[in-house]
Order: sequence, then structure tokens, then C-alpha cells
Amino acid sequence: MNTCYIVGASPRCASFTPDESDLVIAADGGHETLARMGITPHLAVGDFDSSAPPVGIPTVRHPVDKDDSDTVLAVKEGIARGYEYFLLYGCTGGRPDHTFAAVQTLYHIAREGFHGYLVGDGMVSTVIVNRSLHFAPNGTVSVFSLTDESFGVTIEGLRYTLSDAQLTNDIPLGLSNHGDGGAAKIAVREGALYVMWEDPSAL
Repeated sequence: MNTCYIVGASPRCASFTPDESDLVIAADGGHETLARMGITPHLAVGDFDSSAPPVGIPTVRHPVDKDDSDTVLAVKEGIARGYEYFLLYGCTGGRPDHTFAAVQTLYHIAREGFHGYLVGDGMVSTVIVNRSLHFAPNGTVSVFSLTDESFGVTIEGLRYTLSDAQLTNDIPLGLSNHGDGGAAKIAVREGALYVMWEDPSAL
């Protein structure tokens, strides 16, 4: 599956190796993060208010006064180029408001019908909207409702299971579940869930 990597400016960024068919986009200062990793992005996007634009890299520059975050602008560039699978790196571990913005960006990706994952600080997370997630976590797994109510929530293959349950965004009922590395499933019939799980490779 062709992947669009969106890399932010967080000083703590997990390592990755893109394939030739993948697209790597630096969100603003993410080009400096990539330079430290020895990766040259295909594109840089942002207002570059906190770092100088890169030299020798195709760049889409936006004004500082704008509605979308640099990460959202980068995602939109990836969507425009036909990508449907997004991995966000370097978007956690810095300012908490930027981390929360990255979670909302995952929600935007999911609502557009695509797949997005946020990778960093030893965790991987995603948002699912009216669909299921099949994975094999080994360690802590937490599930939160982003919508006021999420209906038909099913959790299988984890220590604590649910069947056709309801989660709300004011009670963290899905906090601190656990997987043993076997096949697991989380599904929601109506609503949006934020799912995060431990992954050592995300450090």
C-alpha cells in the first residue's frame, strides 16, 4: 500500500524507511527533522514561521495567518496526489496543543474516508469512524469516543471485551485495556473512536 508520510518538527521522531512509491512530506520544520534522519522529503508544506524554508526541495508556502495547521495542509497535499494511507511522525512529544491537533487531524483523515496513524512516544494511534480496526497489540490499548456518543462498540481479543456497547466522550471507560499480541478487533457502528496502543518501534 502506497503511504504518505507526514513529518512534523517534534524533536522526538521515531525512525522509518519509506519505499520508493511512498510520498514524504515535511510539515513546516519537519524538513529539519528529516534532515537529521538522513531522509530527503519530496515536498515541504507550511508557513515556515519557526524555521527557514528548505533549499532544493519543492515547497508549498502558506501565509502565517491561515485556518489549517501545517500538518493538515500536508495531509491535503497527500490526498490531492491520490494517497489514502497516512503515517504522521514527529507530531507528538512537543507542545500538547500540537499533539491534540494531530489527533484531530486523524479524525479529519478518517472522516474523509482514508486511513491515518499517529506514531510517536512509544504509541501508535488512529481514529475509526463507523468501521472496524483489526490489529495485534501487545501491551496497553486505550479506546476513547471522540463523538458525544459512539454506538455499537465491540472490542474483541483484548483483556476486557465489549459487545454492542456505548461509549461517551465524557467518561474514559476504554482506558488501559491490554493485548497479548494476538488478533484483536475494535469496531464502532456509529461514531468515532480514538484508539491508541503501545508499540516500541514508535519510540
